[in-house]
Amino acid sequence: MSTDNTFNNILRCHCVSVRLNNEELSLLNESRGRYRKGEWLRMAFQHNLPSVIPSINLEAWKIIGEISQKLNKLVVHLDEKSAGSSLTQTELFAVKRQISELRTNLITANMWRASHEGNAKNP
Repeated sequence: MSTDNTFNNILRCHCVSVRLNNEELSLLNESRGRYRKGEWLRMAFQHNLPSVIPSINLEAWKIIGEISQKLNKLVVHLDEKSAGSSLTQTELFAVKRQISELRTNLITANMWRASHEGNAKNP
C-alpha cells in the first residue's frame, strides 16, 4: 500500500473471522454495549475502547452535573456584579442552598450505595 494515497490507508479491505464459544460470545455481547461486534473488537485491538461509567455512578454524575451548572450560573451572576456591591440576602441564600445540595449529594449513602468503609472486623 502506498503511503501517498491516504484513501488506501484508511480503506478497510481485510476481513478477519473469529470463532467464539458460548461463554466468549456472551462476554463479548456484555462488553460491547451498543457497538457492533466487529467495531468493538477493532477498538479493543487498537486499545481505543470508550470509557465506561459504572451504572451506580451514572445517576450521581447527572445530579452533580446539574448542581455544577447551577453553581456556574451563580458564579457568572456574582462576577457580573460591580466590585463594591455586597451580596444580597437572596444571593447568599442561593449560594448556601447550592453548596448544601452539593454537599448532601456528595455524602448521601444511597447515591453511592452503602459504604463499607470502617466496617472491617478485627481478626
